[in-house]
Amino acid sequence: MDQLVQLNNQAGGRDKIARLIQYASRAMWDSLESANSNPALVDNFKTVEYILSTFRKLLRFGKCVDVFYGALKTIHHPDLNIRVTLTLSKLSQSLFLFADHFLWLARTGLTAVNAKRWSNIANKYWLFSIIMNLCRDFYEILRVLDLHRSGSKSGISRCRIPASINSPEDFKRLALQSYVLMQGHKDIVVDTVKNACDFFIPLTALGYTSLTPRTIGLLGAISSLAGLWALLEPRAKLTPA
Repeated sequence: MDQLVQLNNQAGGRDKIARLIQYASRAMWDSLESANSNPALVDNFKTVEYILSTFRKLLRFGKCVDVFYGALKTIHHPDLNIRVTLTLSKLSQSLFLFADHFLWLARTGLTAVNAKRWSNIANKYWLFSIIMNLCRDFYEILRVLDLHRSGSKSGISRCRIPASINSPEDFKRLALQSYVLMQGHKDIVVDTVKNACDFFIPLTALGYTSLTPRTIGLLGAISSLAGLWALLEPRAKLTPA
């Protein structure tokens, strides 16, 4: 309960809780609609999704400036791969949030905005940001595997991943070593799961894939849970972020 209160006191925590309910609502209304359930109940879940989506846009208003200044710091990161992927990701995220502000203005009716155009712009920048995050995750995974391999050769690490699977014992050993590596690097696992799930959301919004709202809702909910886990457990948060 204390963790939930602490999470709710953070702007990022409130955003992720709202995001979880938003995408869960999308999965629910599509499931109910497919099952020919009560139309009023379907509309209720659609309303919840819309309200929370608008609330999150308001919660993020002005955040594009913070993310942009964050990109100025990552430019000086000593690791070239992290420097490039993280900086490009933050710049793209900043532009995504900037475009998202116009969508909020369109929803409130404060100004006349071409919502479809700005939605496409926002999703394109969001997609590029996620791609950069996945490239960074892939680099982190390769780095962990290289360290593990070097440790095995030098005798520092007793864990040896089998080069090939020729028997059930080899498979068990591979599964065990994979589990040990994931436990030791929760931050990379959580970040990879989060970005892999997020990847299909703008991809579908832009029309490159045709996933159902239920699938998108489930992917968004899983991604939100991963984000909440990273907030609640410091070891599950990939740094620098």
